[in-house]
Amino acid sequence: VYTIGCFDLFHRGHQNVLLALREFGYYIVAGIHDDESYFKLKNKYTIDNLETRMDNVKPFVDQLFVIPSTKPGLYLKSMVSEQDILSGACCYARGDDMLQFPGRDWVESVMPVHFVPRTESCSSSLLRTIYHSEDPELAKKAAYAVTRYDGKPVDENGNVLKL
Repeated sequence: VYTIGCFDLFHRGHQNVLLALREFGYYIVAGIHDDESYFKLKNKYTIDNLETRMDNVKPFVDQLFVIPSTKPGLYLKSMVSEQDILSGACCYARGDDMLQFPGRDWVESVMPVHFVPRTESCSSSLLRTIYHSEDPELAKKAAYAVTRYDGKPVDENGNVLKL
């Protein structure tokens, strides 16, 4: 089972997804974006550095590799066994908070893709807003906010609360 993520501010939602991957296979291979590619993907810096993020993910997977690019296709292709593709012994699984993930076209062309339901009211964006906002009012608002489908805190008009 292959997956890719950023895993910043590791939380129960990440843990739940990683644990759920075992439902699809016994050997889990995870790619994790390095700090630079994280910044390019999300236009913000990580709170946890790469080593911390790797330490958080490693207990849940059998193999972990780093992706130093916003385009993970090349790195994923190098990790996927041709024999597993030909025998149909592999799949890709991830949380359903990002259905159009980078590299999806290639992944779907060689293996099934499964989406695991996200954990309600839990996201790195929510934690970042509550614990790392320099605006105490925004942090308080986020702590009690309704969250969107992807766990991001929203105001009464449905707008994402921004740091």
